[in-house]
Amino acid sequence: MQRDDIIRLAQEAGADLIGIAPETRWSGWSTANNPRTLLPTCRSVIVLGRRILRGTMRGIEEGTNFHATYHMFGADWMEHTFMPQMVHAVAHSIEAAGFEAVPLLGGNVPGAAVQLDAKALGHAAGLGEVGKGGFFLSRKYGHRQRLAMILTDLALEGDPLDEPGFCRDCDACLQACPLQAYRDTGAAQFVRNDELCRQCANGTKRAPALSFESFDRMAASCGRACLVALESKIENRFQAPFRKRAVWTRDLDGKCTVTPLTSKEQP
Repeated sequence: MQRDDIIRLAQEAGADLIGIAPETRWSGWSTANNPRTLLPTCRSVIVLGRRILRGTMRGIEEGTNFHATYHMFGADWMEHTFMPQMVHAVAHSIEAAGFEAVPLLGGNVPGAAVQLDAKALGHAAGLGEVGKGGFFLSRKYGHRQRLAMILTDLALEGDPLDEPGFCRDCDACLQACPLQAYRDTGAAQFVRNDELCRQCANGTKRAPALSFESFDRMAASCGRACLVALESKIENRFQAPFRKRAVWTRDLDGKCTVTPLTSKEQP
């Protein structure tokens, strides 16, 4: 079984992003986040991504429907129904070829001895990089994807590393946060006040164990601002802009503010 076989199998199973991180890129990582702590014979980590449909965020953007759009199709069903089937199908085929395969979602159980970082492994697999706001960013979809992994003792050729650089000269997520939970210290990523984030009523979602984002901000004010900032830069583009009307935000007291779009932002 070769790299091209893995790509074909993953595409047939519904993967939108496929990357391979060879052992040379993570073998020196600490025991707590090293794939070999889980699979001692691991030679490759296959990272699979499935795009989050832009339409799943529509209800939150309009302030009309949070649960039946993003919370279900963009998060819960995506991560605990669609993606497990995808990862299992690929792992099943790898084991049918005589190689061991450990299927994993993108998150970890709190307190577990092994805490694999799907974002770090996604970068090592050439799928993109972590941006200033903490979102994993790919050239195809910006921040609109979830990642899962397969550890295997099958040695595979790695994909080239990729750093899109989308956050260069951009602070859209920081500016969009109504709670001022981000702070720019000049580091590669903004410092985030998680206590404030947990009180956000602007589209955040508390996620169960094993979720790719333990505290899901992808459809929150910061995530949707990132989407808007990147929609002309990514490959998956649309005929109409995502942001169509005034932006709503809630503060810590629940007070709602509506900010009209500027003339430049008008669709």
